[in-house]
Amino acid sequence: MKVYFEDQYYIAVEKPAKKFIRPMPGERESKDCLLFDVRDHLESKIYPVHRLDRAVSGIVIFAKTPKAATKAQEIWNKKTTHKKYLCLNRGKIEKSGVYDVTLSKSGVSQSDIKKEIKQEALTLYNPIEYFHHEFCTYTEVEIKTGRFHQIRRHFRKDIKPLIGDRKHGKGKVNNHFADNYGMNRIFLHCHELEFNHPYTGELILLNSPLPDVLNNVILKLRVNN
Repeated sequence: MKVYFEDQYYIAVEKPAKKFIRPMPGERESKDCLLFDVRDHLESKIYPVHRLDRAVSGIVIFAKTPKAATKAQEIWNKKTTHKKYLCLNRGKIEKSGVYDVTLSKSGVSQSDIKKEIKQEALTLYNPIEYFHHEFCTYTEVEIKTGRFHQIRRHFRKDIKPLIGDRKHGKGKVNNHFADNYGMNRIFLHCHELEFNHPYTGELILLNSPLPDVLNNVILKLRVNN
């Protein structure tokens, strides 16, 4: 297990793709989760500060006490906290931009009738490199809110789905990248977290390199471009 940061309050580790953060009801595979790995490493209880989708890799922070978790969650969506991802999009993204588009959330009323709830969602994106022969763009993304599948859903709405996204993406494109680039996962990685420590005020900057399987895709795209 790769540890990026640890003190008396928090520990930040790398989450591999396809691994659950915590046990999920009805999901047998979720018992092999990151929370248990970190708990066993520390030999003490720990508490997730935030989440990453199972399919996504990158930095995850756990608190060592419930109070520490609460204090971290209070600053998680502040302007001084930065959560950045690297992704590969289908289509050409020519310039930086912002998705300030509400996303729906399924809720249940008192009468148990499902209704649609709209939540504010803010995603900033910046193209890094365009690969014309595969019609795709390597992109850095920063989220200022934490909605379910936020990055994936915002890009899907703009018809620039993430490559490897089996839920919101394009099956034919995903299969092409699996067959020709050996990429059997979503191209989405949380590579940078920056925040002020909730207890000390110290600026914490954490960086996680792109996993080999994703980095190899970029290298091959550059060779063929």
